[in-house]
Amino acid sequence: MANKQGSLGDRFAEFTVILVTVIALAAGWFYKSGVENASVPFEAEGVSAQAPKGWLSSEPSGEELFRAVDRNSSGFGTTYTIRQIAVTSEATASEVASAVALKNAQELLAFRILEQQEVLDSNGRSAFMIEYVYVESNPDLTHAELPSVVRGMDLVYLNGERALVVSFHADENNFELDLERFHTFLKSVTY
Repeated sequence: MANKQGSLGDRFAEFTVILVTVIALAAGWFYKSGVENASVPFEAEGVSAQAPKGWLSSEPSGEELFRAVDRNSSGFGTTYTIRQIAVTSEATASEVASAVALKNAQELLAFRILEQQEVLDSNGRSAFMIEYVYVESNPDLTHAELPSVVRGMDLVYLNGERALVVSFHADENNFELDLERFHTFLKSVTY
């Protein structure tokens, strides 16, 4: 057999192809990360946050200051909400969390609490966390869809005579995948 060695030009071409491929993959990854993490500012009644860009947002109404839904989610659309509840200055976070859980139990189908405890969020702020599941079914009878099992998390923050409830709801299959993105959103919330 003949021992075939490539010329210097052939080796340079192979190295160039590998280098261009690595650069293209890195550029694509940075572009993808930039698009996924793009945000738009939100502010209402002294509460501000960086809402995910491209999500459907609704106008504030009643207790709800902010609601954004990821229209690209599979199953139940991943949703972030911020609510403001008037409380007395003597109220504790666990008391407010109990009231929030009771309201959820009355309004959500097959509501079950998985975990509740005092936590420190990613910014070091004290909050009371409630993690739960419920069943969401489409009320539109023209759609033949199976109900979705939704996991939710409410973080209750006390701020004087108001409590802020920052909520995260996602399809059970997407909850863990979307949790990191929610923590990024949570870091941007100021009050």
